[in-house]
Amino acid sequence: MAASLGKTPQLHLFVAVVTNADTDHAVVHHLGLTDAFYYDDQVNRAHDVKRAVPGSDVYLVVAGDRSAGYREALKGDSADALVNPFFFTAPVSALSA
Repeated sequence: MAASLGKTPQLHLFVAVVTNADTDHAVVHHLGLTDAFYYDDQVNRAHDVKRAVPGSDVYLVVAGDRSAGYREALKGDSADALVNPFFFTAPVSALSA
């Protein structure tokens, strides 16, 4: 059997601040990669940017890398089916049963 060095695709959660999402005039003002450890910090940072940029909104975006995250952020929030697994995971006790 041959060994493979191929990577398993991984999705990342980003917190984005965008004006005019899902339009031809969309602008990303902030795109922060986050995880369970940094989530609160990234959300707080995003809201600081939102307060400083009139007309902007905060979005949760799921993508495979930062470039894809930027492209997704221009559209606004990612679908709930992509975002929810970052928040609704099975408790450890349920996995051991």
